[in-house]
Amino acid sequence: MSLETDLELVGIVAVAENGVIGNDGGMPWHVPEDLAHFKEQTMDHPVIMGRVTYEGILEALGEPLPGRTTVVLTSRELETPDDGSVVVANGLEEALTLAEQAAEERHGGTKRAFVAGGATVYEQFLPAMDRLVVTEIHDNPPGDTRFPEWDRAGRTWEEVSRDERDGFAFLEYVRTT
Repeated sequence: MSLETDLELVGIVAVAENGVIGNDGGMPWHVPEDLAHFKEQTMDHPVIMGRVTYEGILEALGEPLPGRTTVVLTSRELETPDDGSVVVANGLEEALTLAEQAAEERHGGTKRAFVAGGATVYEQFLPAMDRLVVTEIHDNPPGDTRFPEWDRAGRTWEEVSRDERDGFAFLEYVRTT
């Protein structure tokens, strides 16, 4: 299986110091600045995510992410809006193909797509990601979903920016190998 794409593939995640990214289908913290950061980063781009993450967004917002094309990676049937704002992919390659189409047709030819969880989706796409946009939550909440292990301080990823805030930090990493 090849995860080749002309798009810059960017993982975007909020993760606690203990690796937790979720608990019982939701985030175990409420950081409005992180939600605004997520919106600012992903607006007018395709966003790939799993079904559980998508359903959590629907529950929280009452609608799919506005201004973005959501590519939902799932093997289940899924009811989607007729406007093309949500498309379903049954595999990783199909998700990338749909993200490429959305980038071209719905987002002005953008060259970037985001991967927004959950844990299995991050794990599957991590080897193909070019960049990681991380909100590091300075806490250790309980949770049942964790970000996969990755070589943050090694030879694979380099931290290129850090913006410390009260209780969290925005970080960006680029792949070096």
